[in-house]
Amino acid sequence: MISLKTVLGSIKVAVFISILTLGFGAPVLAEDLSNNTTCLDCHENTERAAASNPDRPQVHNPAGGFFVEDHSEFSCIDCHTYITDLEHEETAPDHEVDCLECHDEVPTAVIVVD
Repeated sequence: MISLKTVLGSIKVAVFISILTLGFGAPVLAEDLSNNTTCLDCHENTERAAASNPDRPQVHNPAGGFFVEDHSEFSCIDCHTYITDLEHEETAPDHEVDCLECHDEVPTAVIVVD
């Protein structure tokens, strides 16, 4: 016959493993910043501010897509490289995208024709 002490010990181990898996595993899995859906969960309805430099192109259109189609296959963090974690309100304000990480020179403003 199995003793009560053995059963309770097994339950404690199972609870500990569950807490470890759910408590620490879930935030890591949910923080996939390479998936644009993760970013859009918070920023979907964010109004895109005009670039601080008028000669700099505005990449995002108000609908959440891209004025510059070449960027449509990128993830948000491909350009917003300063975002390193999900909670970035205090660590990433006032940062701008550095176009020179991909481009040889800073692109100039794009005129969109409907």
